[in-house]
Amino acid sequence: MRPKIIWKRIGSILRFSYDTSGHFGLDSTCFSTGQHMAYLCCILNSFMGHYMFKDSPKTGTGDLLVSVQAIEPISVPMNRDAEFLFEKLLNQVLEHDSKEAEKEINRIVFQLYDLSPTEISYIIDYVTQSQQSQ
Repeated sequence: MRPKIIWKRIGSILRFSYDTSGHFGLDSTCFSTGQHMAYLCCILNSFMGHYMFKDSPKTGTGDLLVSVQAIEPISVPMNRDAEFLFEKLLNQVLEHDSKEAEKEINRIVFQLYDLSPTEISYIIDYVTQSQQSQ
């Protein structure tokens, strides 16, 4: 089975699920297949990934509309070393619900985007406040 990412098309909080078991989605979900799925899943679930959707279309109630078209224009820097780390860390998150692995994923993602501590703080605050208001 080829790995894929599955997500709700409409929602207040973004969650991108990594699937290697061949599950199917309902008509209200989207999915993506191809190369580097674990890497992309880590990026999309990070603070930076959530921040990149801040300008996505919204419903009348304020929920995000995240279709495949909303993901296509996102700029994702590719890094082979990070890809290997993300695969290990994603397995830790999936198998053990590791909060430390999630923190490490976020740290690596911020490093990939070469963000300053001020920019990182702004993004974390923005995403946290957005999630709390939902």
